[in-house]
Amino acid sequence: MEQIIEINNYKIFVKVEGEGPSLILLHSYWGNQWLFDNLAKEFSKNHKVIRIDLPGHGNSGNPPDGYRFDDFARVLDTLLIQLGISQKSAVIGHSMGGYVALAYAACFPEKIESLVLMHAPVKEADIQSIKLRNREASLLQRGKKDLLLQVTIPSNFAPEDHPHREKWIVMLNQSANQVTADGAIRAIEAMNHRKNYLEVLQNSDYRILIIVGKYDKVYAAVGQIEDGGKIAHAEVLLLNHSGHLGFLEEEELVTNRLIEFLN
Repeated sequence: MEQIIEINNYKIFVKVEGEGPSLILLHSYWGNQWLFDNLAKEFSKNHKVIRIDLPGHGNSGNPPDGYRFDDFARVLDTLLIQLGISQKSAVIGHSMGGYVALAYAACFPEKIESLVLMHAPVKEADIQSIKLRNREASLLQRGKKDLLLQVTIPSNFAPEDHPHREKWIVMLNQSANQVTADGAIRAIEAMNHRKNYLEVLQNSDYRILIIVGKYDKVYAAVGQIEDGGKIAHAEVLLLNHSGHLGFLEEEELVTNRLIEFLN
């Protein structure tokens, strides 16, 4: 089932597949829901998989001014209620999708069955990250989106060669082409204003899996591993041959680990 649902000035594209316990998949900045096609195909065998295009991405509309992940978490909850999702859900978020997942878990902990963060730090953005994001926003405002993507997309991968790298770059460019400059800028503002959720996770009672890429150039592996170690009930999976896109770069390993975790 595919549809666009409008809630509080957000037009959100939704795709639902399969039956069973609910599983929410949340994609990254510059991405969209079809980057998770392979994961959705696997998990819809035993789960009701809910995918959305995040605001300003894919087939969803741009978010309103002042877009923040905490506000969108409440929109997401309303969306799930409209879809008839009343039980606890497993939530998987990649990068920016992880920030949405964290905000949702902070606002609605009673609705979380388990939480998977893929390449998504649990703390607020640091000064260096904010500077880099603001530089991206400046390029977008000056109409330099193509130039930005030429540098950004290839840097997501580990340095070692992979036979599917070129295919992935084409796929990521296709998803990025669906993102408007305004949508990207508002996503940057939301990422720059994200909160520190470490204490929220430390005090939670649901299972947590943190997936980290050894060669992640977007968010260094060391900090993610250190923070994961501060959450007593969290498991950390280090991918030794991945950058920022481990669910593609080490697809079999990640998928098998997710199957074990969710089951």
